[in-house]
Amino acid sequence: MGRTRILSAEEIRAAEKRADENGLSYYLMMENAGKGCAAKIAAAADPDGEIVILCGKGRNGGDGFVIARYLCSAGFRVSVIRMFDEPSDDLSEQMAEILPEGVRQFNYLSHRYDSLKAIAGAAVLVDAVFGIGFRGELPEYIAELFSHYPEYTAVKIAVDVPSGLSAANGSCRGCYRADRTLSMLCFKKEHVYMPWKAYCGKTEIVSIGFRLDDKSGRSSFTEKEAAAALPPRPYGSHKGTYGHALIVAGSRFMPGAAMLAAQGALNAGAGLVTLAFPDCIYGAVTAQLKENLMLPLNTAPDGSIAAENAAALAERFSRYTAAAVGCGLTVSDEPAAVLETLIRQYPGTLVVDADGINLISLHKDILENASGNLLLTPHPAEMARLTGLTVQEVNDAREKTAASFAAAHNVTVLLKGVNTVVASPDGRVYINPTGASALSRGGSGDLLTGIITAFAAQGLNPFDAACLGAYLHGLTGQIAERKFTSYAATMERIVSCIPDAFSEMTAGT
Repeated sequence: MGRTRILSAEEIRAAEKRADENGLSYYLMMENAGKGCAAKIAAAADPDGEIVILCGKGRNGGDGFVIARYLCSAGFRVSVIRMFDEPSDDLSEQMAEILPEGVRQFNYLSHRYDSLKAIAGAAVLVDAVFGIGFRGELPEYIAELFSHYPEYTAVKIAVDVPSGLSAANGSCRGCYRADRTLSMLCFKKEHVYMPWKAYCGKTEIVSIGFRLDDKSGRSSFTEKEAAAALPPRPYGSHKGTYGHALIVAGSRFMPGAAMLAAQGALNAGAGLVTLAFPDCIYGAVTAQLKENLMLPLNTAPDGSIAAENAAALAERFSRYTAAAVGCGLTVSDEPAAVLETLIRQYPGTLVVDADGINLISLHKDILENASGNLLLTPHPAEMARLTGLTVQEVNDAREKTAASFAAAHNVTVLLKGVNTVVASPDGRVYINPTGASALSRGGSGDLLTGIITAFAAQGLNPFDAACLGAYLHGLTGQIAERKFTSYAATMERIVSCIPDAFSEMTAGT
């Protein structure tokens, strides 16, 4: 499954150095970058409008000069505004020297009025001032220019990262705010992590002439990669083609959790979904769910699933291609016995959420005896219980916490929250780029559990199912927020947006 790497400025420079040593010169890398950006800009630009490119003095500015040359050659009206007097990088200076005569050039420092007039009339405004690794504060005159961006009617594009934006710097103050960002080679943190992501708009990847071979480390989905990761839906298929998901969930006081998990699995494409629940909530469940297979189980005195159901449940395990347990289960000895049976005897992918995780935190040794592949989906407080850390410590080192636990216990971990983290036992880490505050409500995690279980039932491995499930879940939240606002996006309304999320994902395929 394709995912795009997320690299730091240091990792990118090291990759470029290796490419240069292997015969792809820095000159060709810049040429490829500028040409690729120009092609994407040209495809969306109005042929009659003017494209204005703000160029810095470093290599980001060099990319801007190359973009200007290719756009001019394609017949566009192009103006370059130099935001500094002279390029400080030899390669950028070379690219500036071969700009065609058809490109209008201004020096912002000495011809500010003409520069501002060109910016105000631009149909497309391209920011190529500062690139990756920016530190400190923007020069005051550049920050002042960017502060007027709402007044400019142009489509605003950033080359690599919006100038002034830096995840390492920790600040977004005064930076360029883009509608689209064209990123060279890979994602940077700024393109995926909040709050910086909001300043990048839609991020697209541009090739610079070589590929990253190493698939380990951080990655994220582009829109196209997420769509390509969806399980196929071939003509002539039947319900068995798309798997059979088992959801073991619910209790007298939390029937809704079971129903939301089941709805998530149904709406994410599982061919069959069996909901196993305590029979004390039979009326509530059957009144709401129409398409599930029902497996009512004996109820324990506390309203949870009774331990006596474990053996009978185990006899049915061969029917299911993926399973989930934990949503609304309650924390007590009776459901703990059912959970232990699932972990020790279910042979496929088992998604463990909510009270299932809380029960594991009381009996961590149970993880060492798993029969199949475990996927844990904790929120930060549940992760704190699993690890013995505080919630603050978990949130301060989300990637490290998830990756360390995954490796230590040979499980896949999906750590919920802003920029959900998925970590596999083999060291891969995925950072989810989708999400919305509309999802900050009870039941959201139950829905995610069902979605992930459906993808696992359709044949995806735990890591891929978790990555794709997080992406779809977050996109669904974004759509619900647009339609209903984050205030009124109830879980029922969020569920209703899952088909819209699939439509948006597959629109370009």
